[in-house]
Amino acid sequence: MSENTDVTLLNYNDEVHTNIWDDLLNALISVAKGLENIHAYGSIHRNFHCGNILVHYWNEFLIGGLRLCQPSSQIDKKQVYGVLPYIAPEVLREKKIIRASDIYGFGIIAYEVLTGMPPYYDIAHDELLALKICQGLRPKSDYKIPQLIFDVIKRCWDANPSNRPNANELCNSLNNLERNLDENNEETVAVKD
Repeated sequence: MSENTDVTLLNYNDEVHTNIWDDLLNALISVAKGLENIHAYGSIHRNFHCGNILVHYWNEFLIGGLRLCQPSSQIDKKQVYGVLPYIAPEVLREKKIIRASDIYGFGIIAYEVLTGMPPYYDIAHDELLALKICQGLRPKSDYKIPQLIFDVIKRCWDANPSNRPNANELCNSLNNLERNLDENNEETVAVKD
């Protein structure tokens, strides 16, 4: 990859996915900090997926796709935007677009980054998938990831938005995980929910 080339996180993941947890966790921390900044300005991204995360100069992660990013008070709740696997159940069901909806998207992004597999790669992205997501379906994988990281992902994609961390709590959790992984060399577990 050329050093001056911008790529999406998805392309970056394809090229450098080496199961080095520290590097992958640092990428997620960077993305979470970007989301924290968006939320600190009172905005919601609304279209948060790997294709909207740019990798610049190899390890600098930037959130793109900000055209739909708006303050929550200005969002047209009649229109749902986004890539289906990353859209939170409350958005699909009620068109309830809140900051926690971005956190759900982050959980799906984290899954994809850590496994190297797109969510629901083996299921048609249609109304049936939307219904299944609303009924609790989440991505599955036989890939192994550290349990502590997977616990954060599960909190992010919880069906109840009030159980999800806010962006600040997410950043704190990921930073704590980074310290724990460094100290404990955390064991991995297969994701088989």
